[in-house]
Amino acid sequence: MQKKIFLLFFFFFTLFHPFPGMAQIPDFSISTTYEVGDKDIRDGDILSLTPEKEVLVRSREPYDAKMYGVFVENPKIVFRTQGYQTPVARNGEVDVNISTIGGPILRGDYITSSTVPGAGQKATEITGYLLGIALENFDEKSGTEIKIEDNTYRAGKIKVAVGIGPASPVLLKNSGGFLGTVKQFAATFLYNLSITRQAEKIIRYIIAALVAIISILSGLYFFGRNVTKGIESIGRNPLAKVTIQTMIILNVILIGMVALGGIILSLVILAL
Repeated sequence: MQKKIFLLFFFFFTLFHPFPGMAQIPDFSISTTYEVGDKDIRDGDILSLTPEKEVLVRSREPYDAKMYGVFVENPKIVFRTQGYQTPVARNGEVDVNISTIGGPILRGDYITSSTVPGAGQKATEITGYLLGIALENFDEKSGTEIKIEDNTYRAGKIKVAVGIGPASPVLLKNSGGFLGTVKQFAATFLYNLSITRQAEKIIRYIIAALVAIISILSGLYFFGRNVTKGIESIGRNPLAKVTIQTMIILNVILIGMVALGGIILSLVILAL
């Protein structure tokens, strides 16, 4: 009985007060094998999707929206897909090939793809996708020297907490104060419109509806009051009834023309 009580106490003690070694979270990722159509890939290369089904190649453009994962040559845990041999990690802490094309990298900076095939760089814009967060520093004294278009940079490998997703002004640093924040929000908005046709259609419908509504309300506001005053004036001045009625009809026509103009403009917006 005492032995059972001791074991139960030990279980709860280790559950709520784990040992230092037990409290650490493993710093590895779980990889899955895919088909890769790039024979020159190296461990740590960033890979992107291609039009072919389930075929990956090294990323070759900054902020690549088709960025998919990182090639891990010797993963600790791997799910093997039948027929595919190349392990790719899409989350977790992964060693990633990087360069200083986007500037020196500090721990906590966001990493994205670059023009160097398979290599990442520091993310400074919000017009695309991010790979994850740098967990190590990398500056002009780190790694090895590379030359791109007569410019000298440094290249190497750092550990990155991978979590691929669209960039956000809330995430990126150095937004440049209030005006910089406004600029980044505007850039994000325009970028989302440019990559989503459905969103563009929705915006068009909203703008067209606003134009039509504003036109109708403006006509009623500016000319509707004259109609109301004209009707009241007929009772007070019967002798000027014909003139007042003419004025009323003219204002009604103007209201209709303004509303019709707004509707036509809305249709033009939808047709663009």
